[in-house]
Amino acid sequence: MPNRNAYQALGGALDRVTNAAGRLGVDLAGFDGGAGPWHTRLQTASFRGVPFGVIGSASEFGRRVAVHEYPYRDSVWVEDLGRGPRRISLIGFLVEGSVQYGGGDVLAQRDRLVRACETAGEAELVHPTLGRKSVALLRFHVVERRREGRVFEITLDCVEAGKLQFPEGGATSVGQIEAAADAVGAAAVLDFVQTVGGLLKQGSAILRQIVSAVGVYVRAVFRLIDDATNLYNAVRDLPGAFGRFIGGTKVQGRRRGATTAFPATLPALKAATAARRATVAQAGADAMAQANALTAASLPTAAASVAALVSAAARATPNATDALRLLTPLASFSPVSPVSSGTVGSGAAPSGPSPSPTPAATATATLVRRAALAEVARAAARYEPPSHDQAVETRSRVVELIDAEMTRAGDAGQDQTYQALRALRTAVSVDLTERGASLTRRVVVSTARPQPALVLAQRLYQDPARSDELVEQSGAIHPAFLPVSFNALAE
Repeated sequence: MPNRNAYQALGGALDRVTNAAGRLGVDLAGFDGGAGPWHTRLQTASFRGVPFGVIGSASEFGRRVAVHEYPYRDSVWVEDLGRGPRRISLIGFLVEGSVQYGGGDVLAQRDRLVRACETAGEAELVHPTLGRKSVALLRFHVVERRREGRVFEITLDCVEAGKLQFPEGGATSVGQIEAAADAVGAAAVLDFVQTVGGLLKQGSAILRQIVSAVGVYVRAVFRLIDDATNLYNAVRDLPGAFGRFIGGTKVQGRRRGATTAFPATLPALKAATAARRATVAQAGADAMAQANALTAASLPTAAASVAALVSAAARATPNATDALRLLTPLASFSPVSPVSSGTVGSGAAPSGPSPSPTPAATATATLVRRAALAEVARAAARYEPPSHDQAVETRSRVVELIDAEMTRAGDAGQDQTYQALRALRTAVSVDLTERGASLTRRVVVSTARPQPALVLAQRLYQDPARSDELVEQSGAIHPAFLPVSFNALAE
């Protein structure tokens, strides 16, 4: 009987050991049995497709926090800043003729892994237990020992790479400027209707004043188009040597995010120029027709036709630089007097004291000015400044125009227009500030004597192909003799 009890106790102990071993196997495997031991789930480690053996691994996970300590307080405030970076360290080996992962000659394996580690950009790391990860390599270390011979010890320190989850500001800022410009245009039309609607009660004299004022601005727009679409300015954008020698190497004023290219041949360029001129001419004719047939009921249509004329002129300019240059006078001039025969922005001094502009002329000038201001903002959104300094200068010019118009709107009690202009100012300022922050600044380039552009391009940028850029920035008459001092991009 004692022997039987002893055998039963031993059998129970063996059963308990067997069950414990089974549970241990399940725990190590990480699943509920039936699929084999844990090591069957290990994957062959590799970095950018180069395999290697693994001795051990260490990983770091957690949260990214900032600990704030305050004087005379016994506790701290821990600010959670999101998930921390996932760091992975692998200690492995390269062995010649490995049966586990293959690879062949150990020196060739090392060279392949070195090339993989020195390749730029993110890489795919296959971790034995974590699987495939997109990582950035922080450090790669190789140890070669005489006693080990054909075995190299390696260490890889990586951090899991994430994707940029913040959208670029370009499309968003352009959309904000477009929306703000539309709001300014709509508010300008509404102000014109409200102002002129009350003036029409004074009789036909007001109609003649409006027709005269619209005629002045239509002719002013035609003069701008004659400058913007003349063949010389347009030829600058032709590809090839001809456009280059005319001045087509200009990098400033290209259309931001444009999907339509400039005409590639001279006949196509002539046709496009004629089409733009015809579009503006038709818009001018429509504006004059609406002014001549003006009634209280047609005021919104007449105001919209004047704004459409300015928009047509803006669309007809070859590039954003021309648009900014040509529309600025329209966005800043004062209303014409009843007897004025001068041109808008001509700067000609009157021969005697000029009478004050009529309320109708003032309202028409305000409409044209604000429509032009909206187009200036759109041109600034399309404008690609070549340097940080150019972006700041453009921002200052446009913001100054908007500030002046905001003052006029505030003095006139036009709150809706004031708010629209304020939103436009913010959108333009933010857009050019953000884009200018990533651009190169200008520096003063000084030489003892005039140097060829090719020499300075190689010296400054290690790129002779940028010689045309230096010729443009320096204003040199001949590319072989650049001035001894001029401003150029720092890099």
